[in-house]
Amino acid sequence: MEEYNMTIRQARDSKKDCDLVFSLSNDPLVRSNSFNTKPIEYADHCKWFEKTVADKNTLFFLVFADESAKDFVGQIRFNRESEASIECVISLSITEQFRGKHIACEFLELGIGELKKNWHNIESVVAEVKDENIASNGLFLKEGFELISKVNTYRFSFSENVCV
Repeated sequence: MEEYNMTIRQARDSKKDCDLVFSLSNDPLVRSNSFNTKPIEYADHCKWFEKTVADKNTLFFLVFADESAKDFVGQIRFNRESEASIECVISLSITEQFRGKHIACEFLELGIGELKKNWHNIESVVAEVKDENIASNGLFLKEGFELISKVNTYRFSFSENVCV
């Protein structure tokens, strides 16, 4: 198994970051695992991306395979209702190049580490996953998220002190 020294940084309002996320978002597997499966138009994506990067209630990170930031691994986002929120929703996706390489746990842990550094009042993270998304369902269960509804909604509470 190949080793990676993954790095994470906040997404920037730049064409390069916008284009990286656009390509990943329109990947066929990412689209099929999304609740909205329609392809995304570039102009719509650019508007969404600019708004999302600027949103104080969104933490938006890009993950790379090493410090050089050449190999894009994926994106991870956390959204909260307001600054007073104690819960946020997670969204993540990994590029085709890095799927099946057993890095999802480390990928998720990097994101949650950054979440803890940035939003100190968050007590739990919610992940909403489609039934047929076996990889994500398995990841969240493996990482200590608890299935809280029959529509594959998971919650991870920091107070439970699990493996992350």
